Amino acid sequence: MKIPFYKPPITIYDYLEVFKTIRTGWLTTGKRNREFVNLLSRFLGIREDRLKLVSSCTAGLHLLYDAFNLKGYEVIIPSITFVSAVEMAIHTGIKPVIVDVEDEYITISLEDVSRRISKNTKAIVPVHYAGNTYDVEGIKLVSRDYNLVVIEDSAHAFGVEYNGVKVGDTERLGVDASVFSFYATKTLQTGEGGLISTHNYEVMDKVSKTYLHGMDKDAWKRYQDNISIYDITEIGFKYNFPDILAAIGIAQLKNFEKAQKERERVWNFYQSSLKDIEGIRLPKVRPNTKHSYHLFVIRLNLEMWSIDRNRFISLLSERGVGTSIHFTPVYRFSKYSEVLNLSPSDFPVSEKVFSEIVSLPIYPSLSNRELEYVVETIRSLWLKYRR
Repeated sequence: MKIPFYKPPITIYDYLEVFKTIRTGWLTTGKRNREFVNLLSRFLGIREDRLKLVSSCTAGLHLLYDAFNLKGYEVIIPSITFVSAVEMAIHTGIKPVIVDVEDEYITISLEDVSRRISKNTKAIVPVHYAGNTYDVEGIKLVSRDYNLVVIEDSAHAFGVEYNGVKVGDTERLGVDASVFSFYATKTLQTGEGGLISTHNYEVMDKVSKTYLHGMDKDAWKRYQDNISIYDITEIGFKYNFPDILAAIGIAQLKNFEKAQKERERVWNFYQSSLKDIEGIRLPKVRPNTKHSYHLFVIRLNLEMWSIDRNRFISLLSERGVGTSIHFTPVYRFSKYSEVLNLSPSDFPVSEKVFSEIVSLPIYPSLSNRELEYVVETIRSLWLKYRR
């Protein structure tokens, strides 16, 4: 049996929405973009003027760094995350300060954040890792004490709730901004794309210009006004979100709740079927959190295995089970280690976590037969390679 790490939940409705868009003759940012924003607004319970679709979560982070005027300051970012937050910080002229994660949920370590804050620190970029919340209350307290901006990396968090409030509702959660990813493997996917949410109207006003070259009118608005004249009021970027991708998002969002129930089914299957394997540590959901079921990350209790994590992954692959690793810590990449002068010894928890983590397949179309095969394969490896 061959089970890939991920399959996007594409249905006939995705094809129909894309076809409808192609038939209009308008493929770039326009009417369908606005329709998608309206649906997102209703789902998240956030006013449309607090949302901006952009070309990626990476782009959203870049735009927010710029809009919050963070150039020349320090921004705190956890070590176990995708490199986007660090990459865009460097491009913006920000010094990224990398901090360790806490062990239980693999989210930003409040203790290390407090230790690394300096007089030049201006912002924190906490990550909702794998679809779990970080220590929201703790980060809010630190940010208030030191007057720091909080920009949530919510790439894994579409559909997450904390204390009954959806991530993205920045005002109710007490953060400054949040950025989602609609990359091909996310819980809501459009292939590429992202969404900025903020209740800071000055920031949103700037983002609404800088995301498209600093223009005061996009192509759709100029088309509606029957005049092509526009002004450039900001030095901007090219980060707009086209209608062809919005069409996919519209179809995906209409099917989102159904897809999430299937993700939850997969999550629960793993939890119940793997709980008796002593050599595996299963993921936990932080209290007061509704998880997004984006990733199912197990951890190997390595002292109980005669093989390491990489060999475990190779053996699963040989047996047809696709996996992934989320993520290689930022400091382990040669360029970032060089540029930021980082050492693994400064991140003891991240080092331990990285040596143990394996992401298992989790997507709506996984059948119970496929899930049984994944579990049986893991169990057979445990019986063969346990100490």
